[in-house]
Amino acid sequence: MKESGEKIGWLHSIGLSMIQEFKLIFRDEAVIIFFVVLAIVYPPLYSLIYNPEVVHDEAMVVVDDSHSELSREFVRKLDATPDVKIKGYAHDMEEAKQMMARKECYGIAFFPANFETEVMRGNQGHVALYTDMSVMMRYKAMLTALTNVQMEMCSKIQGEKMQNVINMDGGFVESRQVPLGNTAMGIASAVLPFILVYVLQQGMIMGIAMNHAGSIGRRRRNRGIDRLDEAKALPGAMIIGKALVHLFYYLFPAIFALHIVPLIFKFPMNGSFIEIALLMFPFLLASSFMGQSLRVFVNNREGVFLILAFTSLIFVFLTGVSWPHYQIAPYWDVISRMIPGYWGSTAYVQMQVNGASLSQMKDFYTSLWVLCGIWFVIAYLVEILVLRPKYRAMQLECELDPEALNKHTLYLQGDDNMLNPELLDDDDEE
Repeated sequence: MKESGEKIGWLHSIGLSMIQEFKLIFRDEAVIIFFVVLAIVYPPLYSLIYNPEVVHDEAMVVVDDSHSELSREFVRKLDATPDVKIKGYAHDMEEAKQMMARKECYGIAFFPANFETEVMRGNQGHVALYTDMSVMMRYKAMLTALTNVQMEMCSKIQGEKMQNVINMDGGFVESRQVPLGNTAMGIASAVLPFILVYVLQQGMIMGIAMNHAGSIGRRRRNRGIDRLDEAKALPGAMIIGKALVHLFYYLFPAIFALHIVPLIFKFPMNGSFIEIALLMFPFLLASSFMGQSLRVFVNNREGVFLILAFTSLIFVFLTGVSWPHYQIAPYWDVISRMIPGYWGSTAYVQMQVNGASLSQMKDFYTSLWVLCGIWFVIAYLVEILVLRPKYRAMQLECELDPEALNKHTLYLQGDDNMLNPELLDDDDEE
């Protein structure tokens, strides 16, 4: 009977925490923004910024000091690619630079005078590419087109020279690009899947921190007591109850960000919806526990932006999307593996872009459940060792001086009277 009563008490604590968390989030516009609006607005906004993913027919001019058949053939093949459009020839580099300054072109291909001579001698022929770096996609398109033409012509020339030695037709080496997952070879399809997952994580963490900051504000205004607080609930049950509410609020935003947005913007969608949903469950749960752990660093609403918004850039870099993960320093590697977004984003990309199954991502899936346990323990320790003693200390402080917390708030806001220690002493004496 005792054990049954304890179970009922624990379940009652979970239910109490869930009801109170529902009310707190629903009543707070700032928390709603992070929990719902941010996850719905940011994914399409980022996708629109990266749209279109690839560019075609980028304007380029040619400076041909070689005036040879080989250089003209190179230019014809370059113009035939879908990435580059040859606008014409310039007499010299100075004229080409002026055309680029007037935005008549965004790239310059320069052929030196000895281009064909060096190639026919079996030496390396040089083609210089100058591009407008204001948009990285232009540089990528022009460099890709130039490289593809160069490889094709090199293969053809080598094949012609080897034809007298061995019986062969066509090019010496055939070069062909076969994109597997990211068939559009676009930047958005390569980057956005990582970002979409991190938007969910950071929105949840910032919403939890904002909710906690609201509780701190209510305690300061009410002598250390928050009448909406769930302190009567058992710590472990309270943490789980909050997490369940966070999962509920993120149900539609997660579906919208990870399924509807890729559908609208035609990102790769090679994964199973059910398996991705199963992957996201421990990811969102771990993110909730992580947010409940990190809220200890937030004492006011402004701190949410200063602390957690700053960490967003660090978390994105630690995924390896902008820098190879195997070259990250060991201590940063350990930190990255403590972030749910590292495992969630990598597994999501492998499943959604490359078509991997959940069984193939079992290591990442298992790691997310392990992180759930680790961050739950941390959140539990933060609650019983830091937050609840802090709440009791605030109440005791107000029992000695009912205006203590108000004075502390004014002190933090920089009130001239409260910053003067002598005036503080005089108020206490009165």
